[in-house]
Amino acid sequence: MAREATARLYDVDVDSVVTKRLTESGKYDTGAVSFRAKKGRLIDLDKLHESVWATRLSGGTSSGLVSLEVTAIGDVVANEREAILKVSGSAAHFVLAKNSDDAHKAAYDDLRSALDRGESVVEVTGRLDGWSGRWPEVLRTLPPKPRRILVTAFETTKEK
Repeated sequence: MAREATARLYDVDVDSVVTKRLTESGKYDTGAVSFRAKKGRLIDLDKLHESVWATRLSGGTSSGLVSLEVTAIGDVVANEREAILKVSGSAAHFVLAKNSDDAHKAAYDDLRSALDRGESVVEVTGRLDGWSGRWPEVLRTLPPKPRRILVTAFETTKEK
C-alpha cells in the first residue's frame, strides 16, 4: 500500500520503491528508502517534505532523518563563486557545494576541475543540505531555497 501511495503522490515509478533495513538494534533500526521518478517526471521536494510532515512524527522519539540523497540530471554551469545544476526539462536548479564528509570532500573539487577542462557535467549525486535531524524539528520548516546538493559523485558526458 505504501508503495502505491508513494508512486501516486510523487510521480514515482512504483516498481522502484525499495525499503532496506541497514542495521538492526534493540531500539531503532537504520534503513534506507530508495525510489526513482517516472520517466519524464520530477519529484517535488516541497511535496515530499509535506508528505513526511503529514505522518505527524512527533517528539519523544530518537528517530529522524539522517540524509536525503538525490541524483539530478541536467547541465552544470559555474562561475568563480558557485556551480549550479539546471535540471533538464524544468526551471528547477540546485546550488552545488562541497561535502564535509571526508569520504566525499574531493567530489566537488573534482567536479570543478572537470568543468575547467571543458567537460560537460550531466548528472550529480549528493545529499540535500538541510534535510537531516530528529523528528519533528526537521519537519517544522522547509529547508531554504535554492536547494543545495552536497556533492558525493557526478558524471560527465565523457563518462557515459
